[in-house]
Amino acid sequence: MLRHLINMMYTHKLLLFDIDGTIMYHTGPRKWEEQYLEGLSKAYGLTDYIDISKYNGKVERALAWEIAKSKGITRADFESRFDGYIGVMHDHLVRHSKQGRLFEAIPDAVSLIKKLDKDNRYVLAILTGNAQRIARWKLEHTGLDKYFAFGLYGDEADDRSALARLVFERAQTLTHMKFAPGDIYVIGDTVHDIVCGQAIGAHTIGVTTGMHGFWDALAAAKPDLLVNSLIDKDVLQEFGLGNTR
Repeated sequence: MLRHLINMMYTHKLLLFDIDGTIMYHTGPRKWEEQYLEGLSKAYGLTDYIDISKYNGKVERALAWEIAKSKGITRADFESRFDGYIGVMHDHLVRHSKQGRLFEAIPDAVSLIKKLDKDNRYVLAILTGNAQRIARWKLEHTGLDKYFAFGLYGDEADDRSALARLVFERAQTLTHMKFAPGDIYVIGDTVHDIVCGQAIGAHTIGVTTGMHGFWDALAAAKPDLLVNSLIDKDVLQEFGLGNTR
């Protein structure tokens, strides 16, 4: 992070990466939705099975609110318990990570990130539906935390487009640079990532590495670039990085 801040005067583009399915995979024997089910049970008393997968791509606050509202929980009650809900999920990850790795960095994503990290033209940041505590834990767990200057997190807004709009002030505050919409790229594996990038006038790159990253669905959202790998030659060419891994 220090290197990013030292080199700010030389950078021109801001690259916002999604986390799950874009730069890392869930791994190990445990199901990824278990953290959500435990959080909903302990924080909100919702013990029935809920299909979390249909909320994939939504920010953490929206995901939890849609479920809570459907179960008759008021907004005030939802808000009062939300921090506890995130805390339960965070503790779930920490506890089970002691038994084995829960997330693995995607090799092609790491290859791109390392190339960009060496290039003073780019600032790398996170734009994720994960809450801040969970996102930071996942990045530390996979060793990717050192590459990103700042983040925009799913407990800061009620939808991903509103979250994306925070980037201009956040970037200026933390990097002391102004980024125009055309200077920003949003990179992700779901339609939600593409839509939020379009909402702020950013360039968008869709990648099919996530569990919901089906080519046709992503193509229908009309990203500027759609690839199966983040070291696709078109991605490397877009960022002037050449074709070597």
